Amino acid sequence: MIAPVLTITLPIFLLGAVLMILAGQRAGRGFWLKYAVYVLVVHAILGTIVAGWFALAVALILAVGAAELARALARIPGWRRRCAIGMAYFTLAAGLLFSAASLSRAMLLFLYLVVAGFDGFSEIFGRLLGRIKLARTISPGKTVEGAMAGGAGAVILAVVAGHLAGLAFPVSALLGMGIAAAALLGDLAASWVKRRAGIKDYSGVIPGHGGILDRFDSLIGAGALAGVAIVLGR
Repeated sequence: MIAPVLTITLPIFLLGAVLMILAGQRAGRGFWLKYAVYVLVVHAILGTIVAGWFALAVALILAVGAAELARALARIPGWRRRCAIGMAYFTLAAGLLFSAASLSRAMLLFLYLVVAGFDGFSEIFGRLLGRIKLARTISPGKTVEGAMAGGAGAVILAVVAGHLAGLAFPVSALLGMGIAAAALLGDLAASWVKRRAGIKDYSGVIPGHGGILDRFDSLIGAGALAGVAIVLGR
């Protein structure tokens, strides 16, 4: 199953690298470290799905994420607000765990490829084309152009990867749009908490990316949405 996945991921990552080389004045060493680590992270997660270890990987991600969140919450005043944020996190975490345990490997590959596509296209085209701030007070680095490119990339990945899960074109495209929207909301929610806590990153555990929540916030949002869809679809 890994070979069909690589025929999707490798050309996409190669295209991203070529685009940034063509706009070399905007890509410093920090970007290339971040890009290389992202390639490794994406393929590591895809590997856990193929091997059947994704639920275990998700449990580890969420456990480390909970520790990062606890450190951030300690800096946020008001116990009610801290409780609300904590409850929201554990609700989303439960949704992602449910998805990881309930979806087939093919659907998990589809889900993560779309999330990774959203993240990757948002980052690259945000750097290349970004001008208009999407949410200045929540996440100053995010732009409207980056979010739109991320959404388009997610739909493209959904259509391309739809055959892995046996999805027809209209269904895969619609799922791509829904996953992209949930991924963006998860990203913005994590950024909102950071702003309230007055921190730049949740931790430094992933070189060039920050913490586990910095890297997997979009997956948590999209995975929770998938969990809700599973429940409603039964």
